[in-house]
Amino acid sequence: MSEGPDEVWGYEDDDPGPLVRPFALTRGRAGRELQDLDILTLVISVGYDSDVNKLDREYAEIFQLCRHRPLSIVEIAAHTKLLMVTVKVLVGDLIAAGYVIFRSPPRADAGPDPELLQAVLDGIRNL
Repeated sequence: MSEGPDEVWGYEDDDPGPLVRPFALTRGRAGRELQDLDILTLVISVGYDSDVNKLDREYAEIFQLCRHRPLSIVEIAAHTKLLMVTVKVLVGDLIAAGYVIFRSPPRADAGPDPELLQAVLDGIRNL
């Protein structure tokens, strides 16, 4: 008896796993109109645990990962084994829907306040 395609590929359930291309998960979006999401952007869930039942598998996985502690975009990508651009699109969707919030790292061009540094230096000199 010949094997069907599910047996050959090892997928007998509805989960396509790694055979699904990233653009299928993001519905063809490449992430051009994303929020200010950097690889170090921290994400944390703010919805209720019951909200997970309403979400697709990848969204629910991200929601659960960020439930008890903030994770960066790169950590989410590592845990979910998805490309970072895919994670950025999915996290952007979760942000827009109100399931997660985020905090981006400060910009590199936003250096320390020179007046504050001078005040600290003056304080040290007075010791």
